[in-house]
This record gives sequence, structure tokens and C-alpha cells, in this order.
Amino acid sequence: MKRKHILLSFLLMASAGAQADWYLRGTHNNWGATQMNAAGTNTVELTNVMFAAAGSIKFDRYGNWAESYGVGGLNGSNISVGQGTWNIKFFTDTKNWSITSAASVSYHLRGTFNSWAEGTLLARVGTSDVYESCQNFTSGDATGGPRFKVDPNGGWGSDAVPSSDYTVAAGWVKISFNAVTKVITAQQNLAANCSTTSSAISSSSLVSSAISSSSSAISSSVSSTQFHLRGTHNGWAEGDLITTSSGTNQLEICRNFTAGDANGGPRFKVDPNGGWGDAFPTADQAASGWTKIIINTGTRTLVSTTTNLGNNCAVSTSSSAISSAINSSSSQATADDFRARTMYFVFVDRFANGNTANDNGSNPAATSTLKSSGGQSEWKKYWGGDIAGLISRLDYLQSLGVSAIWVTPLVDNINVGNEGGYHGYWARDFYSVDEHLGDWALVDELDAQMEARGMKLVLDIALNHSNQDDQYEFGALYKEGAFLTDFASGKGTWYHANGAISDCGDTNPATTCNAEWDDPWSFRNKSLFNLTDFNHGTSSNSIADQYLIDAALKWMDHGVDAFRIDAIKHIEPSFINRFSAAVRAKKADTYIFGEWYNAGAGDALSMSFLNERRGSELLDFKLRDAIENAIAGNITMVNLSSHIGSRPGAMNNFEDQQAIFLDNHDATRTSVYLQTTGTTNRGAGKGMAKSFADARQNLGMALVMTLPGVPTIYYGTEQNSTWFTANGDGQVGHDPYNREQQPSFSQTTPAYTLIGSLANLRKNSIAIQRGTYAERWATADILVFQRQEGSDCAVVAVNRGAAATITVPNLCLANAAYASVVGTDVVNVTSGSGTFNLSQNEVVVLH
Repeated sequence: MKRKHILLSFLLMASAGAQADWYLRGTHNNWGATQMNAAGTNTVELTNVMFAAAGSIKFDRYGNWAESYGVGGLNGSNISVGQGTWNIKFFTDTKNWSITSAASVSYHLRGTFNSWAEGTLLARVGTSDVYESCQNFTSGDATGGPRFKVDPNGGWGSDAVPSSDYTVAAGWVKISFNAVTKVITAQQNLAANCSTTSSAISSSSLVSSAISSSSSAISSSVSSTQFHLRGTHNGWAEGDLITTSSGTNQLEICRNFTAGDANGGPRFKVDPNGGWGDAFPTADQAASGWTKIIINTGTRTLVSTTTNLGNNCAVSTSSSAISSAINSSSSQATADDFRARTMYFVFVDRFANGNTANDNGSNPAATSTLKSSGGQSEWKKYWGGDIAGLISRLDYLQSLGVSAIWVTPLVDNINVGNEGGYHGYWARDFYSVDEHLGDWALVDELDAQMEARGMKLVLDIALNHSNQDDQYEFGALYKEGAFLTDFASGKGTWYHANGAISDCGDTNPATTCNAEWDDPWSFRNKSLFNLTDFNHGTSSNSIADQYLIDAALKWMDHGVDAFRIDAIKHIEPSFINRFSAAVRAKKADTYIFGEWYNAGAGDALSMSFLNERRGSELLDFKLRDAIENAIAGNITMVNLSSHIGSRPGAMNNFEDQQAIFLDNHDATRTSVYLQTTGTTNRGAGKGMAKSFADARQNLGMALVMTLPGVPTIYYGTEQNSTWFTANGDGQVGHDPYNREQQPSFSQTTPAYTLIGSLANLRKNSIAIQRGTYAERWATADILVFQRQEGSDCAVVAVNRGAAATITVPNLCLANAAYASVVGTDVVNVTSGSGTFNLSQNEVVVLH
């Protein structure tokens, strides 16, 4: 999603007015009219517009309210603006606008304390215009005493302030700089780390009073622990304090590491309170160029070190994230860590209909009027779900604790035939939005609405194929509506032409060669179910590869943060390297995961791919199977724990980066499998009563939410959704009957409340996000395990069997009475042991 950037696009019927005489009105100027400045063709702007508190604006054509624009166009509603300082543009032809943070300038503190070097950045105080830094001025230089200047963006431009060096007394000095007024305050004669002493003085009482309203903390409070960054960038000196918040118990800093020293290359340590008493990590941490460092102040560990960034830590194409977590089993940490998120998989066409006007698209024959009441053919058509419907239900998902939404492909799908590409996997134009779902303006609105809720947008993208090569549009491929190729004309260039997987290389449909599903050449160079197979380059991008990469970058321009790659097993592996590198050059922390059917510990081919670290994680099907088999009674909890314990070795300690799930769109829902007695794609169903099956499914979801991985919820699972019709293969609840309409938006079901509670736990617990897994109790029916990262500990107990009381030793919890995160149980822990009173199908989670 576009960071610090909100772009709300609306298609308005109003004519484009002339560019001159546009005015900005809002709460920031008491709805007065401030004339905007010309900023190019059909564009006006105002920069550095300060909102002391969140407010709203409108754009006024003549400054007399005769013609104004807001949300919805002409005479529309007010546009919301957050607290902060913003650059605001209005596009007079389209009546769109953009609001971008004005805090793109980095302020370098340069003086005798650091030999006048760049790289010591003042930290912003909240969302105010004040920036501050605490430094120890031990001496002056050959030209004079201790002194400094503030250099915006470095480079010693004409904008450095003040015009003459600012002289201070030797010792600890807290410097505050107002980026709007350009006024500097220096509190001098402070104790170590800028703790206030009785003799502390302000060099400017006028400035002190000016900034006190924006941050009283500047003159009166200091954290009890100051974290000094010491390294080759500053000669290992104290005084370079890490002060910028980066989330709960986290601070970050950006510094430029240009060289090493006599003992090695560029590197650093973090020294709490100075003095080298308890510095971390144990070994010096490597750095390179502009480096962004994030630390956890509670556990005193490095969260991440991102190197080779652009100036002032803007993302560059060569940036790389390096894990510095204290626990060696924790896999790579990234700036946007999906392990802290809960992902929700929306089947867009079946979720919510926000605009019935687009239901028929350009081919009404492919839209069902009967929907779920019709036969199987009606289930293979569009039902009306769209982007507008998803936007209308974002509050429901936010209340569920969802912080990332994976959507089925939004790209334009086939427009021919009586069967629709309602699922999104029969693409014809990767550069256009399918007309059944919406348009680019709605994608932009979805982005803005999700950004406002702290959510990330995950796009499903089918890099393996376009549409069928033997019917409908015969592999036709377009770019923004312009025809490029099809299967007949694109063989050998755009597409492979090697037949379908398992066709034995002949045209006789009666012959099958199922071994081809496990033969890498066959499953990567033959088509998947006659879907026209892209011809990927092995050492460089093919014409198809470049088309797909550029399409992904366009979607990122419209807010996409992460990608799920469909059918990744069937794609040339080297293309995954190039694709992931291209999108991460645009956004370094892009999370990517792929679908390799049956991937997981125990599947050699998928684990070989994963451990080659080609840039994509995988959906863990094997863990899904193990969880479902355990709650169904097919295996014991001991078996389940054994499989969980095998994942770190199989995945080279990247198990917590894999997407983990219980339900998806390619298999019978667990709720159906547990209740039906009919045949499913996993054999005969278990025949459980609904209430019992729901409790078992919820137990399974509790495991998904607390085990190592990125938890993924298939739409409807929070409502224990079911559909019991058998498909043409005789499989109950299988494709397309696992793609039913979202049954309810109730926020009171046991599944909904359980998932919400555990999503909140994951958001706030680094143990759940990336801690180790340790079994503490395992029998046929009961599993107790703990997740631990540093001092953060969570204990999970699940019981599928009869009620039982157990005392579990060797817990990482301190002595206390712990109320379960879910349910009402309270467990007393004494000397590392806790007694659990577990009912059947109960989950207890302690933190």
C-alpha cells in the first residue's frame, strides 16, 4: 500500500475547469479560502499544510462556495485529513486529489561532536513539526568551540540553519528544531543522555514556549533507558540516540555507514545507557550504506537491519533486510513483518455485492440469476461480489482482527462463453480491472480505506498462465485493452505449446501419465488443465515475463503491498527470482508467498524449492493436513506435534514465514468434512454433529492463529460456513461448492470472537509472531506448547478429548494467575508449572 500517501480517485461527471483560482478550505484554516498554486498541467497545490489535529478539507473553485469538490465529486462530503503536515494537490481535470506527507525531508545534525558529518538525523516528535536530538559535545575543533548546524537532506545546501554556527557549552545538549519556523532550541549543561539537571538552561525561552504546545516531553521528560547507536559511522562514540518509535516496544534509526575501521567493515552495536555495560547484539552487526535499524526495547534485541537503502533510508533497488533476532531459529525479519498480521482470504465474487450495476459485465451470459439455488453450472458464473462490497465490509474485517486481505485476482478475465472467470484465474488483461469487480478508482479507494485501518492488500496473481488454450478466448492476451497475442500466434514466444500435464504427449484423452505431476520438466513446461502456459525465460526475462512484472508494478502503484502467486509449482523457478527482485526494488518489504499444492515438511520437491530462497514463501498444505487430521481424530496430538517440530529442519528455520491455513478454495471446507458422511476429496466425512464439528474447527483455527507462520483465514471460516452438495466428481463441498456466498457477517459467533482475540494476541506478542515452538505436554487428545521470544512467552493448550486436569511443568511464564486470552479459564503458574482444567474441545491461551 502506498506509504504516507493517500490517493482517492473518483470518476466525476463535472467538467474540467480552468486551472486558476482554486482555493483550499478546511478545519486547519477555519474554512477560510487559501489560494492554491499552479503545479503543472491541470494541477494546483499547497505544500506544508499543517493540521494540529485530524480534520477535513474541500476544494473551492472560485473561493465563494459556488462550486466545491469533496468525496463524491461536485458538492461532495468533506475529505478527511490526519494530524500532521501535508502536501495537498488537486487535479482540475479529473477532480481527483492527493494528500502526501510533507515529512520527506530528513534533518541532519552536523557539528563538532561528529566532525560535521552527515548521518546523525534529528528525530521527529510525534506528528509535530519539531525534531530533536541529544548529543554529547566533548570539545570543539580547530576553528572554534563546540557548535553545530542543521542541514536539511544533507549536502550543505543553502538551506542549512542557522546561517552562523550555533555555539553550545561542552557537555550533553538536547537540540530541538522546528521545521516550519526554522527556530532552534538548545538545552545545555544536561546530565548524561540529556537527563535534566538543576542547572539545565534553555538558550531561547521564546523557542521553548513555542514548542511546548507540540511536545511537552521535549523539555521535561526523558526515557529511563537511552539506547546509543555506536559503530563505525561515529567512531563508536556514545550520544547517537535511537528515539523514533517503530511500534510497540520498538525504536528505529537511520544512519549512513560509509566505511569500516581497522578492525573490520561497517558495523555497529546498540549500547543501553552507554558505558558498554549491556550492549547488544553479542557480535558486531554488519551494516552497509544507508541502513535502517529497528530494535526491541523490551527484549533488547535487534528486530531488523535493512542495508543499502537510498539517501535518508529511502528504499533502493539493492536494499536487503538482514535478521538480527537474538534467537537463531527466528527467520528473516522485514520492516513490514507479516508474521505480526492476520490475513483474510476473500473470494471477491462471493463475499459482498456493493454495486449491482456491474453484475453482468460485458457478457451477461456468464452471470447467474439463480446463484446458489441453481445447478453446478450456475456456481461457475459471476454472482455479483465486487470491490465496492469488500470496502463496505472492511469494518467487519477490522473487528475480526484482520490486518492483511488477500483477494482473488482482480485482473480482467475472459468475456466469452456461458462460464465466467468469477474466480479470477482466467486472465485476458493483467493491466485492467475486471468490469464485474470495479475499476481503478475503486482499487484506489480500497487502498485508501485499508491504509486508514492499518491493513495491507495482497493480490493473487497467476503468473503461470492466462486463459484456456482450447476454448472461449484461446489464450488471448491484452495490455490495457490492446490485443497482444493468443495461443495460436504466441506459440514459442509468449506461450509454451507442449501439451497438458499428464497427457502422455499424445492426443488420446483416454491415456494419462500421472507421473508427469512429479516431473519438473513436465509440470513447468506443459499446461495446467489446458490453461495457456506462459513461456518463462530461464536466464533472463522473456517477453511474457516482462509483461507480467510490469503488470505487477502497476498494481503496486495502486496500493498492492504483497502477492500470492498462483500455481508456483508450475513456473520456471528463475523467473520467481526475477519477479520477486523486481517488486522488492519498488517496495523492499513486499511479502510474497505461493501455492504449491501439497507443499510442506515431508514433500521433497516443494522443500527443495523453498530452501533455494528464490524470493517466495509457500502455503503450508502439509501443516493444514496435519491440523485437520488431528481435530478429525485421524491422528493423535502427539503426531501433530511431531509434524510441527519437523518444520524448522525441513524449512531451514523459515517455518514462521510460511502462510498457514485450514480452509481454502481448492478443497472441501473442514467444517463440511467434519459434518458430512459423504465422500470428500479427503475420503469419507466424519459425520459429527454441527455444534461438535464447529468446536473442533475452532480448535483447529486456534492452532492456525498461534503456531509459527502467517495465519490465513478463508472467508466464511469465522462463520463455520458449510455447503453439502456433491460436485460432478461426487465430492461433497468441493469445487465449486466450497465457494459459496458469505453466509453471515455476524460478529458474535464463537469462531469470530476466538479469531479476533488471537489476532490481537499475535499483533502484540513477538513470541507468537516469531518465537520458538516447544512441546510441553502431548497425549493422544491433548497438546500443550509454548512460544517464546526473549522474555515474551505464550502457552497454548488444546484438548479434543474428554475433560481432564493436567499439571504442566517447565513453562516460560512467571509466577502469576493468568486469565486465558480465549474463554474464561484462569491458570495459576508457580515455579514454572501450571494446572489446566480442560473441557472437551477447549482451548486455553496464556500470555
